[in-house]
Amino acid sequence: MKNKVLITGANKGIGFEVARQLGHLGWSILLGARNEQRGQKAVKILQEEGVNDVEWLKIDFNNLDTIARAAETVRANHSDLNVLINNAGIPGDMHKPGYEFDVTELREVIDVNFYGNFAMVKAFLPILRENNGRILNLTIPIGTSLSNPNFNPFAYKTSKAALNAMIQSLGASFKQNSIPVEIFGVMPGGITTDLNNNSTGPFMKTVSAGGKVIVDLLLNGENYQGQVINEWGVSAEYDTKYSLKSEPR
Repeated sequence: MKNKVLITGANKGIGFEVARQLGHLGWSILLGARNEQRGQKAVKILQEEGVNDVEWLKIDFNNLDTIARAAETVRANHSDLNVLINNAGIPGDMHKPGYEFDVTELREVIDVNFYGNFAMVKAFLPILRENNGRILNLTIPIGTSLSNPNFNPFAYKTSKAALNAMIQSLGASFKQNSIPVEIFGVMPGGITTDLNNNSTGPFMKTVSAGGKVIVDLLLNGENYQGQVINEWGVSAEYDTKYSLKSEPR
């Protein structure tokens, strides 16, 4: 059976690159994006590169009705979907200290990065369950002491902490209740995209390199149920100083 993946936020950046790499490996691509014009433009680019089995699907995390409608469309036309990649997200203000945020600003980020991802899992779980599917969520480490101490985006980290907890909890529930769906998170490391204003530096990857990290982890044959793994496929752990153990074992 041909693999079929739905990728959210796939009209640009790392989502588009993962769609491109999987498409060139022969996967069927459902390209989730909020805006039809931008989504169809991304589809056209992939088709011009020879990725013909690709289709735009409207998904807007600020409008949960679009997620429900997308699930209905997939159920009707793509019931063989076996992989969901939750990539869509927003950064919030990545430089403002947490104490300067108000509740409305924080809620906007959490609504997209946590509730949007949760809604996707809920909506597509019945389909994925029928196909022994997998759910890959893009995330970040949320420890207080990182290799880059200047990376401390309050709203973004807060939303991803909730996402990481969701991954771990659902993974345990799926295992306990024999639900044949694998859910895990991937921390691919810093990637130069619009999300971070195209930041560059010694610890930043190109979009192509970041996409390869994600694709390789998806295809390496390992089961990461309920884990949040780093770019080496190592489960995220924190030592007594709360620093991420990021070296491969």
